[in-house]
Amino acid sequence: MSLNDGATTRPEDPLTTDPAARHSVARSGAGAVIVTGAAGFIGSHTVEALLGRGDHVVAIDAFTNHYDPSRKRANRAEVEATADRLTQAGSLARLTFVEGDCGDTATLTRAFAVGESMAGMPTTRVIHLAARAGVRSPADQAPDYIQTNVVATTAVLEACRMRGFGEIGDDGAPQGHLVIASSSSVYGGGPPGWDGPLDEAMSADRPLSVYAATKRACELVAHAYTRATGLRATLLRFFTVVGPRARPDLTPSTFAAAIRDGRPLIRFGDGTMARDYTFVGDIVTGILASLDRFELAATGAVEPGEAYEIVNLGNDRPVSLVHYLDTLGSLLDRTPIVAETPIPPSEPYRTWANLAKARRLLGYAPTTTFEDALASFVDWWTATHPPA
Repeated sequence: MSLNDGATTRPEDPLTTDPAARHSVARSGAGAVIVTGAAGFIGSHTVEALLGRGDHVVAIDAFTNHYDPSRKRANRAEVEATADRLTQAGSLARLTFVEGDCGDTATLTRAFAVGESMAGMPTTRVIHLAARAGVRSPADQAPDYIQTNVVATTAVLEACRMRGFGEIGDDGAPQGHLVIASSSSVYGGGPPGWDGPLDEAMSADRPLSVYAATKRACELVAHAYTRATGLRATLLRFFTVVGPRARPDLTPSTFAAAIRDGRPLIRFGDGTMARDYTFVGDIVTGILASLDRFELAATGAVEPGEAYEIVNLGNDRPVSLVHYLDTLGSLLDRTPIVAETPIPPSEPYRTWANLAKARRLLGYAPTTTFEDALASFVDWWTATHPPA
C-alpha cells in the first residue's frame, strides 16, 4: 500500500536483508572484502549486508569533517552492533575497522594485511565507496575534491594492481575485482533536447559541478588501469539515494528539519525539477550483485559483460520536487513552507536511470517505491533526531 492509499508499508530493512537469498554465490573460499567509506550512508549499509551473507569485512573510513563526523561514528557503532548480533547468532563473518585515509598507502597496506589475516588468504575483492560528495560546493573546494576523489581512487587502483588484481590465476581467469562508486551527476544536464532516461552509452563530458567532474575522472582512470593491467573494475552510477542514515546535508534531512520546525525550506524552481530517488537497500543489493557479477555470469544467471563496465543503479522513476515535498509533509503531518529560488547551474533539471544494462549484467530490479523509501528515512530520522 502506498501513501496515496492513506498508509505506507515500510520497505524491508536493508540491515537485515540477506542478499545471499537473491544471489546464491558461494562465500566459502572467497576471502575478505575491503570496503572504503564504510561508516558513511551507503557504506555502512553495504558492510552490514556483506556481514549478513557471511563475508569477512575490512572497513576503512577516515571520519573526515566534510559532514559531522559524529554521524559516521554513530553509523560505525550500529555496524559493530550488527556484527555482534550476527556473531551471537552463530555467524563466522568477522569485521575489522581500519581508521585512516584510503588515499594513504599505509592505510591500504594495513587493510589488505588485516583481510588476509582474517580469511587466511589474500583479499581480492574491494568496494570503493569513499568520496567527498556534493554538487553545490564552491569552486575553491576543487583541490580537496580532486585529492579525496581522484587521487584516493588512483591509490586504491594502484594498491589493487600491486596485489595482483588482473593477473591470470591457475584457473585461467583474471584475479580480483574492484567495484567503484560513481554518480549520475556525470551525465550533467544530459544530451541537448533529450527527454528520456539516461543510459551508460551517452556522452558524459559536460559535468555541471567539480564533484561530477571528479567522479567522471575516476571512471576514466579506472578504464585506463583495466586496459593497461587487465584489472577488472565495475563503476556504479548511483542515482539519488534515500533511506536511513542519509547524510545530514542531503535534502531528506534538511527538508525534514525545516518542515518539523515550521521554517521555510528552499525549493529550486517551480517544483517540476525531478530526481530518480532510489532506496539505499536497492542500491546495496546492486552493489553486492556488482561485486559478484563474474561469479553470477559463470552460473548463467546474468550476461557476462566486460572486464570494465559502467552501470546505472537507480529506480527508473523520476519524482518531482512537488511530489517529494507533499510526501514528506504527509509523513511528518505538517505542511511545508516553501521559498522558491532559481535552479543553480550545478543542478540538472531531471535525472532518470535507464536500468536495461543493470538488469542484464547484475539481475538488478529495485523493489522499493520512492514513497516507501522516504517513509523509512522518516522513521529513522524522527527516532534519531528528537526536537530540541
